[in-house]
Amino acid sequence: LTVPACWHFASAAFRPVRGSFASRQRPLRCAMSASAAAAASAAFALAELPPLVHEAPLRRVAAEHLAGVHKPLPSWSSQRTSGSGSVALAVSAGLLGGLYAEAVAVGSASTGRRLRRRKRWGAGAKTRRLAGSEEIHHLQEGPRHLQVLKLEQLGRRPSEKALAVNLDPTIYGSFAEIGAGQEVSRTFLQAGAAAGTVARSMSAYDMRMSDVSYGKAKRYVTNERLQQMLTGEYEECEKCIRETKGDECRFFAFASTLAAKAYLSDRECEGWVGVTYQHEAGQPRSTVSLHVRMRDPTAEIQGEAIGVLGTNLIYLINNTMDPYLIATFLLDGLDLNDGIEFGRLEIDYINFEGPAFPEGSWDPRLLAMRMVQLRLANAVLLEPDEETGKYRQVVPNNSLYKRPLIVQRSRFAPVTNMHQEVMEACQKRLAKDLEEGAKPILQMLNLQVDDLTPPRKLVETEQKMKNMRAMVEGDLNGDGHIDLQELEAMVGDRMKKEEVNDIFASLDIENTGKVSIDALFSISDASFVAREFIDRFAMLEPLRYPVLISNIRRTHKLAAYLRRYTNQKIAIAVGGGGFCIQRALFDTNAYRNTEGGMLEAFGRLFSPGKTQVFTYPNIGPEGDIMQATMPEGPEKLLYDYLVERGGIVPLETEYMSLSAQDAASNQALRLGSTEVRELIRTGSPDWEQYVPEEVVDIVKTRQWFDRVSHGEVFAKTVYQFLASL
Repeated sequence: LTVPACWHFASAAFRPVRGSFASRQRPLRCAMSASAAAAASAAFALAELPPLVHEAPLRRVAAEHLAGVHKPLPSWSSQRTSGSGSVALAVSAGLLGGLYAEAVAVGSASTGRRLRRRKRWGAGAKTRRLAGSEEIHHLQEGPRHLQVLKLEQLGRRPSEKALAVNLDPTIYGSFAEIGAGQEVSRTFLQAGAAAGTVARSMSAYDMRMSDVSYGKAKRYVTNERLQQMLTGEYEECEKCIRETKGDECRFFAFASTLAAKAYLSDRECEGWVGVTYQHEAGQPRSTVSLHVRMRDPTAEIQGEAIGVLGTNLIYLINNTMDPYLIATFLLDGLDLNDGIEFGRLEIDYINFEGPAFPEGSWDPRLLAMRMVQLRLANAVLLEPDEETGKYRQVVPNNSLYKRPLIVQRSRFAPVTNMHQEVMEACQKRLAKDLEEGAKPILQMLNLQVDDLTPPRKLVETEQKMKNMRAMVEGDLNGDGHIDLQELEAMVGDRMKKEEVNDIFASLDIENTGKVSIDALFSISDASFVAREFIDRFAMLEPLRYPVLISNIRRTHKLAAYLRRYTNQKIAIAVGGGGFCIQRALFDTNAYRNTEGGMLEAFGRLFSPGKTQVFTYPNIGPEGDIMQATMPEGPEKLLYDYLVERGGIVPLETEYMSLSAQDAASNQALRLGSTEVRELIRTGSPDWEQYVPEEVVDIVKTRQWFDRVSHGEVFAKTVYQFLASL
């Protein structure tokens, strides 16, 4: 009786990772226990599968039984393995053995998947104790690229991800959705096996009904309201069903409060989405909170997009505790952002808190860069926290609302003394134009990371997974690193050997003879791109300005982004060093992708009448002050027109600091980032006088000096290699 039962259990719960069982002849140890009122106490089987049993039949049998197609089970009683590999069975079971195996195969597919993972990745993984005392490994530690490959539902439909969660017997919770429909709960309810996951689904759409359920709030589409909803739903589960479900069940609550497209309204479509949950049974809850903007034209399809996002979020938190991986795949299945006009959803704020995400497990700065890199958002805003002094993500809706703005945009590689001088001069000039009683001016740095942002194709899930699989297959010794020989084998004849050698030399900055796969995909905290970004950001921190991280390349698009949040004056601060306005604003080649060219771009930049470009004078090699280099040819006529209309405002010397005006004291203000980098490349020690003291220390101690000295551009090198795959 138990031979077919054990076979059924093994075929459904175990899937070989590579090759066939026959090629490895690995024994499967299947431990089953069941209690029945009539006759069966336990079943145990140890079998070494015969050489003719291959992966394809195993998977087909498993799929057929999981789909409810009960075909005759394969018979292998006549097949034998040679020598000491003969089949050995030790069975103690009753009449219910076969029925028990059927229940395990059909009802615990998720547990089976985790057992498969344990078989392959057991070392170093965290452990979660499940009902029935089964020891299941919560796959958190280890190389990130292997964690990604274990997220089996990535790239699949939301219903498949929801089903995978529904089949996990260890997680159970409620859904509360206000605005844009109830698409997340609908996905789980229609995926199948919803009774295993969904405690309830509700939508307290009326404000008074919402107040009854979650308490009163000043505003309803806020993070405060989201947290009230999450807390209320989670505590309701604890109060009503904890005794029934037992301590081994992990509760969660999903909530969203959204302002979707409304009838005869052009309000901004935005809101909050989050989940609070137990990452392990018996642990306090952890919370993930998101702020989103919805771009679709109707509430119906906005709801569909939120349904995809919410399903992704629940699937990801149930399968990984890595904040960077959770963020990476939040928009799986949706169009990505690539410029402020594109993308169905924009996630411009993410926060992780609770025991699943202990202090030090994620860096808000690095997460913000990843969000822009991955095109979750075109820009993410960070501000220094008044209590801790550390930078944290903030929502632009709140921080920029009706504030006059001064924005200086650059890659800040590196920050120079001139950057702060320009900001202070622009502050004086803009204050002159403001009406009495206006809100305080907000000075902000726009850190451009377009040079660190991969091509869109490389961040799409399908391509990312293909590249990771290629890397894993190319990593012949399985150490999570690629050496030169493995790199050459992967690239094949698509690149010349000299090119491969040059790429590898550029990537192997530690001269170890190998390169981390995680670093190549920029999913390591210490990857080349991450280190470059953190160095740049650390140079900005002593200035204590809010920092907007973005990949917005054109000034008129940056202005359009900022005008979402403020109706006050916006000053774009430029100039200083060797600034050339011809290159910065009047380069016709820069507007090739704009349908109306330069004229359309300037029309969009200046049309509301509240956006201006402040140009700081250049300080010459001898300390003399002169206006920035003017455009030539027809562009000079356009420049004169914009100056006359007040769109471009050359700053007068009265707004400069006294030290900047005096040739005897302005030596430290004579060079900008480009000139300083050139000094570093040539090995001149003179560069130190042009940057703040904190920047000198960063450049010298974090290997930024060596990288710039050799002229390495690591991001481009990494993306060139990934494209070659």
